[in-house]
Amino acid sequence: MFSTFFVNTCILVTFLYITGLISQRYKIRLHTLTHKVHWIGGALFGCYGIVIMYYSIPVGFNTIADLRHLAIVATATYIGGPAALMATLFICLGRLLLFGINNQAIVGAVFMLLAGLGCTVLSHLSWSRLPKLMIMNVFALGIIFCPLMINLKNLDDVLHVYPLQFFISMVGGCLLYLIAESINTSNELLLRLERTSYTDHLTNLSNRRQLEFSLEEELPQARQRHEHLSVLVLDIDHFKEVNDTYGHAAGDAVLRQLGQILMEKCRANDVVTRSGGEEFTVLLPNCAFRQALRIANQILSGVNQYEFVLADGLILKVTVSIGVTTFPGTGEDISGAALLEQADKALYEAKKAGRNRVCSYEI
Repeated sequence: MFSTFFVNTCILVTFLYITGLISQRYKIRLHTLTHKVHWIGGALFGCYGIVIMYYSIPVGFNTIADLRHLAIVATATYIGGPAALMATLFICLGRLLLFGINNQAIVGAVFMLLAGLGCTVLSHLSWSRLPKLMIMNVFALGIIFCPLMINLKNLDDVLHVYPLQFFISMVGGCLLYLIAESINTSNELLLRLERTSYTDHLTNLSNRRQLEFSLEEELPQARQRHEHLSVLVLDIDHFKEVNDTYGHAAGDAVLRQLGQILMEKCRANDVVTRSGGEEFTVLLPNCAFRQALRIANQILSGVNQYEFVLADGLILKVTVSIGVTTFPGTGEDISGAALLEQADKALYEAKKAGRNRVCSYEI
């Protein structure tokens, strides 16, 4: 009996680890769960509960004892009420359809449904995860005692299995908590590290690495869909004079505020990047040349009208030069690096023509 309950716990721990790997693969975070994740997670943990039933202990006629309720408790604690309800429905249907529909199975399914509904309600409590998990575990075990008494009809038979079930369930709940918290912490750190590796630390825009990755992704899609892909490269005019006159802290303030202007003037799906130093790049998916030129002029006008405020309250006026190029106007077989080079050449022409202007690449 002890070995069977122990196997139940090991199965759930293994499945919890697999779920952690899945959440890591798809970058799922506990505080930003979507409705889709709730339903898929609930179905997944419901299937875990069904598997656990295959390793249950026969304790009477058509009556089994196991730790399937821990799948519901874990779901309610770490995913939420809707997912717990979904897991409960899966487990109840699994009990009836896979193990035979009889009076004992119906009683077990009904009380498991009550346990799931209770855990769904308790999941909305604003407590930390450990006390919430423990309380839901105790609550579910209390509910489970009722179908055992109804089906076995003998307190001695119930006490033969229930104390051990209660003890291992509480130990298993603590073990689940430790493993789930470890997986969650690890995933959060990994996501934070990954985000840092693709983000410019000063402006919180994309960095050069993210730009290259996005370009490798967007250029083949533009070819396949016969769409335009435009690139803007812009540079702050006489930025060295800002650093030399006011200090590097002032230069950093200008870069941060310029990053905000770019985010405001560009579209939501555009990739805004600080390429390095005072140079910025904007990748414009599904954007024809005339639209790209319009966005570039909006940026130019926005920068000209903006008053850059330094830490000491001093106000600066700066200008930018912008180079524009568009695929496929400059060749179907062009690479991402060549597309950036074209935008750089257009930027050079803007600098050469007197700065504070937009120039486009011409073949």
